[in-house]
Amino acid sequence: MKHKKARRMKRLGLVLATISAMALGFSGGVHAASETEGYDLIFRTSTLDAFAPGDHLRYEAEMTNEAAAPQEPQLLDLVIEDGDKARLSRDIDGKHQSLAVFDASVGNPMAMFFLERLVRDLAAATGGSKFYIRNRIKESLLAPEAITSDQITYDAAEQPAKRVTLAPFVADQNRARLGPFADLRIDFLMSDAVPGWYHVTEAATPKREAGGRFFHSTLHLSEEAH
Repeated sequence: MKHKKARRMKRLGLVLATISAMALGFSGGVHAASETEGYDLIFRTSTLDAFAPGDHLRYEAEMTNEAAAPQEPQLLDLVIEDGDKARLSRDIDGKHQSLAVFDASVGNPMAMFFLERLVRDLAAATGGSKFYIRNRIKESLLAPEAITSDQITYDAAEQPAKRVTLAPFVADQNRARLGPFADLRIDFLMSDAVPGWYHVTEAATPKREAGGRFFHSTLHLSEEAH
């Protein structure tokens, strides 16, 4: 079992490192998670198998970060290409800026993209090491705080969903240095009813008594096109 976990950690490290190099310069009953259940749900394979070349998924990314300058919402297009490739582009004033090309036969890369971008944002906000933050997230993927049965509204109907919650710094020995990020939670809300599997991915610090959050980053599906 230890060897299996080590192989998965190595694979995840390679995946996140690849995204880092290619991308930007990265209510139900709660039950106990098996060792890899959360990981397998988040990085589910074959989630793009039903798509043909020319099909695309559009995602909208939003972030509130009091440690950085305000950012406008960002539109991201994942376009299926020939040869089992998927190209991720950023929409800037109607023009597409290519960010990365992925192997579509493996699955939808948007969860990996979200996590690597989160690593970058947290490192910038805390002054911490990307490697340290990435490792804490990697560990939390194999030990989720919770896996929850949920429901979403999609295509004007209620659909069953799964929610996986990560708490990468809950037991971290350096929590005191992380400030409001010490209690960061990362949520993946996923459903078979949603094209590409991912409905909403979210990372947020807790709500404050005075209102709002110190940090809140979301990535959600906004459009599917054939």
